[in-house]
Amino acid sequence: MSRRRTSVAPATPLDDEDLLREILLRLSPKPWSLPRASLVCKLWHNILSDPQFLNRFRKHHRKPPLLGFFVGDHYATRRVIAPLLDLPDRIQFACFSVPCTFNTTGWNWKMADCRHSLAVLINRSRREIVVWDPLTSQHHRFNFPPGLNIGRFNWSWHAAVLCVDTQDGHVHGDCFSSSPFKVVLICGGYKQASAWLYESASGVWGNVVSTTTIDTICSRRHSVLVGNTLYWLFSRGDVLAFDFERQRFDVIEKPADGRITSYRSVQHLRTEDGGLGLAVLLDQRTIKLWERKSDSVGVVGWVLLQKTIPLDGVFPRIPLEGMFPQRIHRKHIHFVGYDADTNVIVLSTMIGNFTLQLDSMQIRHIMKRNDISYDTFYPYTNFYTAGRGVGWKWLDLKL
Repeated sequence: MSRRRTSVAPATPLDDEDLLREILLRLSPKPWSLPRASLVCKLWHNILSDPQFLNRFRKHHRKPPLLGFFVGDHYATRRVIAPLLDLPDRIQFACFSVPCTFNTTGWNWKMADCRHSLAVLINRSRREIVVWDPLTSQHHRFNFPPGLNIGRFNWSWHAAVLCVDTQDGHVHGDCFSSSPFKVVLICGGYKQASAWLYESASGVWGNVVSTTTIDTICSRRHSVLVGNTLYWLFSRGDVLAFDFERQRFDVIEKPADGRITSYRSVQHLRTEDGGLGLAVLLDQRTIKLWERKSDSVGVVGWVLLQKTIPLDGVFPRIPLEGMFPQRIHRKHIHFVGYDADTNVIVLSTMIGNFTLQLDSMQIRHIMKRNDISYDTFYPYTNFYTAGRGVGWKWLDLKL
């Protein structure tokens, strides 16, 4: 009597857990990528919930995605976030809870910077600074430098935050609890600027560094980081540089023939080669790009690049009540934000705000409105898992 043989399904590559991990590492870093994949089966869920895998996932992708922009300088508890991604990856403002410490005196808090998944806010009346992780709502609160005479500096206050983890392979995105950070506090007025450097590892402020300037620092532009130097824009288009490693200021004059008259028509950039650049809006029609380079004898100066970005015809023509739709686009365009990691600038128009990716020339309408906006747009990047903190407690993927 012969026995009936039972057929065994052949093994597939997905049955090999090591190979499966390598495949899952290559999923998109967008917010809903991992939660959706974790629903496939229990094995996938267990792999995607493993802290070691999540750490490898961040290192594999290196740069966290740009999720959106925090909008506005003042009234920290009223700030909104302009989401950048399409559904279902779009992140809503409700996902980011404001620390309760801001609620009692929220109108005094000024958002000054957002970098390496951290935001920095300053409160001049309370003489306090807060470094805040919007994803976890953790924050580090500390006082202004001791002995600082606020009454003497009655112009504008600026700050910049940056993770200073030098460990090989470190990826920004979970820097608050695991990495030290620095905060640079800048006070600027007419023909004067001063800086103080705070290090979280020691909790100590360094000595004040001052310089003579040629203009006032623009209050509606955040800093741009290039190497060990932070750059701020002056009101008429020149640039203030602060090397936080060498504790030294430098003032860089705008291109002599750049036709720059106001900060609204210029945005400072980080170039592909890791240098300082400028995007200049001419006649509301064209963006010209400049780069700071050394010539054959080592003299550093501005060089006009060949790339030109035409703006005619890129904005939709939406009729607005009480306005002339044929006129609103060319006469009301200016820069309001920039993300150095993705090389994306934010433009403000009478019909809302647009992002322009300088490499691909892709433009997107991210915020609609019926009037011009002068608010600053601060980029927010992070490895955010959709659903975290909004009802998906069973799927707590902490990137």
